[in-house]
Amino acid sequence: MTAGATIVAGGAYVVTQPPDAPPPRAAVTPTATPSTPGPPPPSAPPAPKPTPTKKKADLYGTVVDAVDRAPDPNTRPATLPRRPEPGITSTGGPKAVMQHRGDSVTLSGRGYVLVRWQISPKSRPGALVMPSWTGLKGKVFHVASGGWRRMDDPLPGAPNGYATGMGGPAIGYAELPSGTQQMWQNEYFYVDGTVTLTQNERGCDYGLTVFPSNRQAVEEDINAGPAQGALRYGLVRDTGTDSAPVPQYVTRSTPADPATVPQRSRV
Repeated sequence: MTAGATIVAGGAYVVTQPPDAPPPRAAVTPTATPSTPGPPPPSAPPAPKPTPTKKKADLYGTVVDAVDRAPDPNTRPATLPRRPEPGITSTGGPKAVMQHRGDSVTLSGRGYVLVRWQISPKSRPGALVMPSWTGLKGKVFHVASGGWRRMDDPLPGAPNGYATGMGGPAIGYAELPSGTQQMWQNEYFYVDGTVTLTQNERGCDYGLTVFPSNRQAVEEDINAGPAQGALRYGLVRDTGTDSAPVPQYVTRSTPADPATVPQRSRV
């Protein structure tokens, strides 16, 4: 075995070689001599700037009808916002009369709909099971209330024992479910799509008449006040946006029993 060492700049080669071995391979042992620094590593590319996100608008259906107080009878309504109204098609034609449990009407298109109430506690008082809106495709809004009165307004001198449109001591009353908004004689809705309204009469006797309508007719109704013989001016509920209220008892599903639709609508 032979060995040798050779000093070179930047380190020492240490070589060992047995007799008749192949040519030596050298191991490099670094010394403390500093080396010239190499170029800096390439800098990382700048992080992409986050894409600004738009503020999420209120989703349709976040505002649902609730119990409210009657306005002063002499308070004029706000201006009814304008919405497109190419027209509504009704399976009940221009006047759908629904007097029995299970009667229904399907409304399609874009426009206004009048639902007129007839409550008959003299025929049968008691708990009133509200109508429901089912199979909604699109949107439905509760835009105004009119008909010259709320159904719980006093009716001085009314015949047949009625103290209000909800009944009287002599004949009994229609009783709304807890949390249900008091209806007016005329309730106006705006449909943008398709929805079915079903009469769910159980307990108290009532009827509904459903008419495709238009903005002009709504304005004429709600702007008639005490000077024209109305008990009160009507009320505008529409905001003109998706923040307008959604009626209670509305769903996108089609339950076997429409009377089971929850009061708290989620659409």
